[in-house]
Amino acid sequence: MSNRHRSLLLIVVGILLLMVAPAVLAQEEVPADDSGAVVDVPEPAVKIDREAPDEVEPAWTFRYLIPTSLVIALLVVVGSIVAYFVKVVRTRYRLIQ
Repeated sequence: MSNRHRSLLLIVVGILLLMVAPAVLAQEEVPADDSGAVVDVPEPAVKIDREAPDEVEPAWTFRYLIPTSLVIALLVVVGSIVAYFVKVVRTRYRLIQ
């Protein structure tokens, strides 16, 4: 294996370790007694009702920002195509008079 391949392999392994390390470090051990039941589980500070509202409105980003971004992207693509044909294709083919 060449030095280039070895260094590339080390970089890939390092990136994978950096991605996995936070998940491994975030795991907590829960104390349990001999029967396997969890001991001393703290009460939550705020109790949340599990009933969801009937209709949830989407966030404003989904209603306005994303469609606007899509329209702008579409206009940029169409403008780029038109500019290409005006600048490149029109100058490539000229009528001889």
